[in-house]
Amino acid sequence: MIDKKSIEYQLNKVALREMEEVVPMTLSERTAIRKWVKCGHEVESNPWGHFDGDGLMLNYLQAYRLEYGYSSGPWDGWRGPDTYWYDSEHSLLISDEL
Repeated sequence: MIDKKSIEYQLNKVALREMEEVVPMTLSERTAIRKWVKCGHEVESNPWGHFDGDGLMLNYLQAYRLEYGYSSGPWDGWRGPDTYWYDSEHSLLISDEL
């Protein structure tokens, strides 16, 4: 059972609101990330176990976009031009790491 009055839950909601204000997203992305946070998960986590090239977990929205195959767009400047998705590791790697 999720304690919606807990500090952790409230901080997750604040992080979600901040992300919604800054990051362009579609209605389906917004709905999905809201459900994720409502279930008590952090915005900075994802259910698919996707990581970046440094081994850090991708946030929910980044992983969602990779999972559903449309990660490229103006919202993904964090990836950089020389970044590639490495399926067997479920992570993003810089071209030098390949």
